Amino acid sequence: MSSPQSQLNDRGPWLFLLAGSLLRVVWPLDMEWKFDEKWMFAKGLSIATGKTGFPALGMSSGVGLRNPGMSVWPFGVLAFFTHDPVAMAQLVQGLNVLVLWLFALWVMRTWDEADRALGLWGVALFAVSPLAVLFSRKIWAQDVLIAFVLPWLWSHRRRRHAWGAAAWGFSGALLGQVHMSGLFAGPALFAATLWRDRRHFRWLPWLIGSAIGALPLLPWLRMLLTPSGSVAHAKHFSLRFLPEAMNHAFGLGLIYPLGLDFLAFLKGPTLFGAPTYLAGALHVALIALFGFGIYARLRRPREPPPEPIRLYTACVLLTGLLLFALRVDIYAHYLIVFGPVLHCAAIWLIYPRRRALIAACALQLLLSASFLTFVHERGGAPRADYGKTYRTQTPDERRLDAP
Repeated sequence: MSSPQSQLNDRGPWLFLLAGSLLRVVWPLDMEWKFDEKWMFAKGLSIATGKTGFPALGMSSGVGLRNPGMSVWPFGVLAFFTHDPVAMAQLVQGLNVLVLWLFALWVMRTWDEADRALGLWGVALFAVSPLAVLFSRKIWAQDVLIAFVLPWLWSHRRRRHAWGAAAWGFSGALLGQVHMSGLFAGPALFAATLWRDRRHFRWLPWLIGSAIGALPLLPWLRMLLTPSGSVAHAKHFSLRFLPEAMNHAFGLGLIYPLGLDFLAFLKGPTLFGAPTYLAGALHVALIALFGFGIYARLRRPREPPPEPIRLYTACVLLTGLLLFALRVDIYAHYLIVFGPVLHCAAIWLIYPRRRALIAACALQLLLSASFLTFVHERGGAPRADYGKTYRTQTPDERRLDAP
């Protein structure tokens, strides 16, 4: 087996990082432009033009509660630089590219040397993964959440220092204010760390950082105490969390944006007017590759994953348990809160087989490129969540007050 240093000299992960960067910025006019995006853009514009201040509350969530106000604030900041929706979406895309490379730096600077090659391949898989690409291209709170996930995970790796523990607490408190998935993932990572690394836990700095970070959340907490604010839509117990997490990591979740157009996507792309079924074949290949990885790891139970994978996998599972216990329905975009963590766990299943690593990244890269091409050629997925792209909408459809 090659040494950790020789594995770090592998150019493969960096090439996929470059490819993932291009996927995030190509065809910006193909962005989604529906109610949520229009609402967020209008609120950001209102802040930047001085019509309103930074709001205490955001838009309604899928569980019936208003989001905290910080979910809107990043777009108020972006609107100071541009009043054009496409340009604002491009700023979001550029932010995601920057954070993508900073995640590679996060691995290089905070992971143990023996685990860094594994972490880099995980970030590379995240770079080209279809849902990770999807959630990095539009004006939506979930698309800027990744910029808050980075300091949360980075400071967590430095938690044995007082400043690191304080920064972890502070960034974790902000995470749930940008998107409410952070209100579950934050406590889950805290519990997982307390369970696995109790001796090195810096209680007081973490508590101080958390308290300071939670101050902007006070208006939202006050809303929960009102009769109307405390009402949330009760859901049935959902077991979808683990399948959604696997879909996200394995690159199999494009039915989320494509809906009724998913079958047409699986048949494509067309060649000389005939379906090639390439997208469907890519799905089958990914299922086979990661299915083999799971089988191989089950055959070797005495080879546990490295410390970061164990800890972050525990965080993911505890988040799922919290969502299940509170009957919160699961949506694919909730998993953005984990950044590249799920993809690092997926890579561990096939690590260190270089051909398998390249195959996993290449297959997801092809699937992401096929998805963007499908959306570009068809003008979106009008019968599904993606809707019509901004490019193909009429001036009346693009209006902020249009339904």
